[in-house]
Amino acid sequence: MRLLDDLRSSLRMVRRAPGFVTIAVLTLGVGIGANTIIFSVARAVFLNAMKYPNGDRLTFVSRGYPGFPQGGGNFTYPAYRDMVQQNTSFDTLAAFQEFGALALTDGTEPVRVNINYITPSYFDLLGTKMRVGRKFRGEEDRWGDADPVVVLSYGFWQREFGGASDIVGRTIHLSQQPLMVVGVTEESFHDAPGEIDGGEAIDAWIPLGLSYRLTGYSDLSNRNAALLWGIGHLKPGVTIAQAQGDFESINKRLAQEYPGTDGGFTLVVNSLKDRLLGQFYNPVWLLLGGSMFILLIGCANVANLLLARLVARQRELAVRGALGASSRRLARQMLAENCMLVVMATALGVTIAMAGIQGLRIWGHTYLPSVIHMRLDRWVLVGSLLASAFTLLLFGLGPALVGSRVDLRDALSQSGRQGVSLGRRRAAKMLIVCEVGLALVLLVGAGLLLKSFHRLTTIDLGFNTKDLLTLRIDLNADRYTPEVRTQFATELSEKLQALPGVKSATIWGPGMPGRATWVVNAIPEGRQPDDPRSIVMSSRHSVNPGALANMGIPLLRGRDVTWHDDLNAPLVAIVSESSARMMWPGEDPLGKRFLPIGNDQKFVTVIGVAADARLRQRLEMSDAAIGIPPGGLGPQLDVYLPYAQRANRAMVVAIRVHGDAGAITNAIRGVVLGMEPTLPVYDVALLDDRLAAQDGASRALTAVTGGYALLALFLASLGLFGVLAHAVSRRSQEMGIRMALGATRRELLLMVMREGATLTLAGLIFGLVGAMLLTRVMSSLLFGVSATDPFVYVGISALLLAVALAACYLPARRSTKVDPMVALRCE
Repeated sequence: MRLLDDLRSSLRMVRRAPGFVTIAVLTLGVGIGANTIIFSVARAVFLNAMKYPNGDRLTFVSRGYPGFPQGGGNFTYPAYRDMVQQNTSFDTLAAFQEFGALALTDGTEPVRVNINYITPSYFDLLGTKMRVGRKFRGEEDRWGDADPVVVLSYGFWQREFGGASDIVGRTIHLSQQPLMVVGVTEESFHDAPGEIDGGEAIDAWIPLGLSYRLTGYSDLSNRNAALLWGIGHLKPGVTIAQAQGDFESINKRLAQEYPGTDGGFTLVVNSLKDRLLGQFYNPVWLLLGGSMFILLIGCANVANLLLARLVARQRELAVRGALGASSRRLARQMLAENCMLVVMATALGVTIAMAGIQGLRIWGHTYLPSVIHMRLDRWVLVGSLLASAFTLLLFGLGPALVGSRVDLRDALSQSGRQGVSLGRRRAAKMLIVCEVGLALVLLVGAGLLLKSFHRLTTIDLGFNTKDLLTLRIDLNADRYTPEVRTQFATELSEKLQALPGVKSATIWGPGMPGRATWVVNAIPEGRQPDDPRSIVMSSRHSVNPGALANMGIPLLRGRDVTWHDDLNAPLVAIVSESSARMMWPGEDPLGKRFLPIGNDQKFVTVIGVAADARLRQRLEMSDAAIGIPPGGLGPQLDVYLPYAQRANRAMVVAIRVHGDAGAITNAIRGVVLGMEPTLPVYDVALLDDRLAAQDGASRALTAVTGGYALLALFLASLGLFGVLAHAVSRRSQEMGIRMALGATRRELLLMVMREGATLTLAGLIFGLVGAMLLTRVMSSLLFGVSATDPFVYVGISALLLAVALAACYLPARRSTKVDPMVALRCE
């Protein structure tokens, strides 16, 4: 019965005080929803992402280059064999190469297939289970003579073959090469390591020994052909640091035995989880802190509301006590009312969380690795509910206990309006100071990210991205010899430029502008080839005549490449200004020669110098995760080779267009299919759209942090307004007396404004100290902005002060409208 009485009383409270209930429920509901969303994300990143067996012992193996000792580069197949034979730290090592997509040519139109070329141990390391069929056998990966077999992903099997039950044993043709399907992976399997570079889901897996025959990329048996990454499983008791020490010994042996190919390079061991998800650690921690701040600010607001409500109900509590209600009964009633607020706020918070998770799931499908599964985790939900209930009850317990101990004679004899103690006023003020401080920390963080994002998206890339349509074509069939590829590129560029709406067409590859590209390790003539300091690593681009002009990159000196710069002519190149300075400081680079470390080992003569272009100088969070400094690595080094002399199989085409890009895209596909019906055209997008998508993760982080900061600003301002409004309403007699004694309305206005300004300034000081300490974790997320940028700190502080003073003005103005006679008479 007592429980029902408490419930009915709580429902009456909801009806009697709709304003109080609405503000309290909205404030807490938003806090609960924000925390549930972000903690679900954190659980997905930190706990649930690595579903592979013994995922904490899986490592990512890569190559460190001069100037990039943190790793991330590719190593060679011979180096992989040396690692397998010489290491003492791993149970199993596997290598993979995800360069070289193929085309499924069994249908009416070619379909692009994303391939991961792997050693058989790869599937075992990742605990891959098969829906039908089997994995690769060890004998199927004989180098250069591997069996022509393929394993399909579940999604590709369903999409292209309708889930055919007879798929195992069927022969399919990839880039016109026959391969027998031996298995299909389970739907739940996600090949996250294979998606590291391109980020696209893997459609099929092929033995690594077939990669050269199918793609024609550099023969992996050559110690110069660095195309592989690796994953490994540590032996029990072995740490990553110990494995790295083991690899240091291997590095030294390889450098001594093969100084021309392995000297200056290192094999680097990192946690696979860190390599896949490290870019999300700092953003998630940042958002966790922001969501907790929102909940704390909301709880502080509710605590102030409860304190104010307690003061207003002192006479009510005194009357109840006089009629026989015990202190325990009064405390239980107030706690029951708080529980009602918890239930209502929880319902709102769960609704917000479900909508937010659904939105993140849709967004994450494009921008997040497949190993991160966005869902409303039930344990996170339970934890959020318990935390929110505990928080509200904790903040409500104090007022409940105080309210249950009201002095009856004092409460009934004194004015209800003056029954606020100094201690309670101090508590309310301290809560406001904390709210303002927490809001400032969030606002400063959002301000830094906003300024960083603005600089990122407005950086001068050194070339014109407007109306530049980019696409990819893979010339992987055996018949595409270098001469045939050159002929194809020449004919393609001529036909594309003849299309309506096309201003110019550029062959550009193998790396897409604005994304990761291939490199050339060059040794200027006259330097010691065995000295790692002689190596200059530059981004490599294969271009056709007029490509630099089409991209808007000025040619400063020398001449452009021509189609006559083919395999029968001396090897030539155009270098960027920064590359020229690195290779020949203080000298004229024209006519100078450098030796690329690779298969040909022939000198290349510089025929031109181009202006610096930041073709890959847009910050990505994944760069920061592997230690690449924000800001695009300083001046980018570029080397432009004639396509006729370095005819890549992976061809990027950049087309300057005007008019309807969709119609032009269809016309381009028609041209390519008319030239070669088995070639798929893929990855078609305007470069500006591509760069915007590349910035998606940074944009989302900035937007979410900014939203949290604005919410914190609103809640802090609301709390300040509430405290001052309550103080004015409780001090009407004091205001009346002051006016009766001669105080002007302006003086009363300034008095109340001064009190609000004092609380705000105290909060600003508290917040500035917190921001200086906490925003340092954001350094890796910032582009061209210091974590202690004074303009951001001063600007945000001024903004918060202005909003806070605006919130103070209404209560202050209300204080000037007190009628002295009415105020004195009502007392």
